[in-house]
Amino acid sequence: MTLQAAVENRLGAAIVDRDATWQVGLEKLVNDTHVDEVIVVTDTYEHSDRMDSYERVARIAAEIKLVPNVERIFK
Repeated sequence: MTLQAAVENRLGAAIVDRDATWQVGLEKLVNDTHVDEVIVVTDTYEHSDRMDSYERVARIAAEIKLVPNVERIFK
């Protein structure tokens, strides 16, 4: 994989913008990958802004709709 392809791959997983965009992005990420947890990184300088971002993501994550992974349930 080239460096450019690796960077584009990582940026493709970035979820930015407004809360509605975050909710759609998180739902898609979790439902596509069937992960049990998500690591969130926010790149803001001010501590209060970082905490606000994490609180917003936590609130949105609590509201996302999950699609069960049937294959995983019956393993």
